[in-house]
Amino acid sequence: MIKITDFNTLVKWYKSYGWIQKNYFKDPVKIRREKQIEDFVYLNDFSKCHVVKENYILKSIKSYPLNESDIVIVTSQTFSRYPVQTILRKIKEYLYFCPKLYLCLNSFYVNIDNSYQDKTLSDNPNKAITQWLQKSLDAKVIDMSLDYVEDGRWFTWVIPDRHYFISK
Repeated sequence: MIKITDFNTLVKWYKSYGWIQKNYFKDPVKIRREKQIEDFVYLNDFSKCHVVKENYILKSIKSYPLNESDIVIVTSQTFSRYPVQTILRKIKEYLYFCPKLYLCLNSFYVNIDNSYQDKTLSDNPNKAITQWLQKSLDAKVIDMSLDYVEDGRWFTWVIPDRHYFISK
């Protein structure tokens, strides 16, 4: 039996994994999901973003203090490793200060400690995460993710695979 006691001390290779993947291309490339977030901010006229990240992405989006922002953007891999109740508490804290949240969760990390059980959720893990958020939050939750099986080509170690727009 393997027991992980601190999920936040796992190897942090995701901080540079995107650079490694990008080195396989001859021409400059941008991660599709990063472009999606940038376009979402631009096309919806968000001018002051509070960005929660831990790697090199989203350099084109300036981060403002939480209480001055019109949207919070969370792409941090660490966020997905929190126990589900902590994830919910942090989402609610963000929504208290700012009514709009662009949340990226890594489906491989959500409920990594297996502390949350709900048999009413879908057997499809992607749908189950969305259902869990919709059920747990007093907010509108829109799933903007792509439905795919991760095989290493999707850069989910740079930007988590599940994308949500959550608003109060």
